[in-house]
Amino acid sequence: MGYHSGMKTLRILIPLCALLTLLSCASETKPPAPAGKAPDESAAIEAIRQVTQAQTNFIHRTRRYAQTFDELIKDHLLNAEPKKADTGYDFLLLPSPDAESYTVTATPSLAGFRYFFADQTGVLRVEKDKSATSASPAL
Repeated sequence: MGYHSGMKTLRILIPLCALLTLLSCASETKPPAPAGKAPDESAAIEAIRQVTQAQTNFIHRTRRYAQTFDELIKDHLLNAEPKKADTGYDFLLLPSPDAESYTVTATPSLAGFRYFFADQTGVLRVEKDKSATSASPAL
């Protein structure tokens, strides 16, 4: 093999080796994503208070309660929908069909934490290890 053909081979092999090295680094396993956030009761309470305040403002403007978090956000009454990733709680806003009442609940992502409930009365209610309802004790 002559000098020139050896150089041609090297010109092909060097970039090929570099590419294979990059590909092997990219395919290494990544550490697993962290598990869901542990429930933060203070954050859940604050989120429910923000929703009830937003609903109070919404009904004063429109004579009905908002049907979705998006309505409250669109009217600049709520900055963002409460998220499980931020609080460790699942939030559910349930309006009545006539929009004259609503409930909002916060369910913890892990057992052993408190559940929260509020409605158009603005009273925040709580239960340990079970879903909170309108009959639950006030916080």
